[in-house]
Amino acid sequence: MNIEAKKIANYLNDISGVDVFENKRTRYNIEARSLLTFILRNHFDMTFHQIKEFYRKNGKTYDHATAIHSLKSFEVHRKYSKFLNKWLDDIQHFLKDKTNIRKGLLINTLETFDDTQIKELYKAVNKIRDGKE
Repeated sequence: MNIEAKKIANYLNDISGVDVFENKRTRYNIEARSLLTFILRNHFDMTFHQIKEFYRKNGKTYDHATAIHSLKSFEVHRKYSKFLNKWLDDIQHFLKDKTNIRKGLLINTLETFDDTQIKELYKAVNKIRDGKE
């Protein structure tokens, strides 16, 4: 088992006040698990099967379809949660390389954009790439 991932999970349990491995479906449990799944996928590059095994080894009933749904729901949870962004910021202090988390956040955010927002972002990215910003 990935020891650093387990440390992140324990820290998330501490700051959120919920046990992400407890078989509960409260809003805070679901949001915290969504955050942990996002980190496991983006920072630790775990496959959905590995994420499932990580949760199961820690006592949580979980399957890879649940992991996929949890990851897809992360951005919605972030949008409406009072705490999720704070928990994410706190956890990022533990991480030496934040690049993959930042890329993951950009990709997740992009999934929620409409056509107009994508066009504007595309223009901005081209300006940055071409050195015009």
